[in-house]
Amino acid sequence: MRAIATAAVGALGLALLGTPGPATAAEKISLRIGAGHPAAATWITTIRELFMPRFAERVKAETEYEIEWTEAWGGSVCKLGECLEAVEAGLLDMADLQTPFEPSKLMAQNFSYFVPFGSGDPILAAELNRRTYEEVPALKQMLEDRYNQVFVGVGILSNYGLVTTFQWEKIEDLQGQKIAAAGPNIPWVQSVGVVPVQSNLNEAYTSFQTGVYNGWVMFPDGVTSFRLEEVTKQFSITGFGAIATPLLTINKDTWDSLPPEVQKIMMEVGAEWNKRAGEFTAERQKQALAKMKEAGLRIKELTFEEKKAWAAKLPNIPKERYEEMKKLGQPGEAVYHYIKLLKEAGHEFPRDWEVER
Repeated sequence: MRAIATAAVGALGLALLGTPGPATAAEKISLRIGAGHPAAATWITTIRELFMPRFAERVKAETEYEIEWTEAWGGSVCKLGECLEAVEAGLLDMADLQTPFEPSKLMAQNFSYFVPFGSGDPILAAELNRRTYEEVPALKQMLEDRYNQVFVGVGILSNYGLVTTFQWEKIEDLQGQKIAAAGPNIPWVQSVGVVPVQSNLNEAYTSFQTGVYNGWVMFPDGVTSFRLEEVTKQFSITGFGAIATPLLTINKDTWDSLPPEVQKIMMEVGAEWNKRAGEFTAERQKQALAKMKEAGLRIKELTFEEKKAWAAKLPNIPKERYEEMKKLGQPGEAVYHYIKLLKEAGHEFPRDWEVER
């Protein structure tokens, strides 16, 4: 058996080994949870401070079990791009998968990356990303069928912008500049003439210092969580959108071993985490922008006309990715469903992706 079989004690552990045993009060369920990013990252903070304690509190109050967490952040068990496989194999029971670092296997789960200039409001984006998972159930089913894990919840990152070691005014000023991005968002900047560099936040500070690149497609609290305000000069609020990259899953064998009442609580808390993470991230976004300003960074916000000019230079990313996902047998319809939900919520795009479908 996987994670729980080696970690749980009492009657739960006996049941996993095929030996029946009556449940007794306060039996421990041990769960190993981790991620490639460090605990200080805002999106990991929401898991540690919102999801984990709430789940443990409810299990203790409402069932005969207690949750015992073992934490493995900062790549101690799985580095970025390895956590999907770590949960699949049972090296971790749960993890933040960080979808952009699984660009092929989780292309469909990266759907919000394929909607440039979506809503920059983390609260709204968090709600609509979760609704997309609920209303396009193939997104969840794909995780179970292909990767032996169950969807628990989706978090949110704040509004993506551009942090640079130089100050700029016009889009043309970016031509030839080396700009880093996580992967799925490289097309946002590639079309305006930058030299794209795929990277990750764990190496960003040193890479800025050494000139590996001089810009990052980044969200405000990502800048301050990794102290990038110390090595940059401008943050541009481009309005690329708040994106759902924190994807929380649980190994399916572990899930199947949990008592039904514990499963129910986990799913309810996963939904609650989505809402609270949106609120938490919105507040962190404000704090991060203020901190960057205090550190001396110039804050530039694009006008709607500038966004229209930028969006016009992009390829038709939603259509291209939709077609690519369909070829891979993934639910590409998630892209247009998310666009539909945003428009219904009143979001105005600088380019109408749905009309160009």
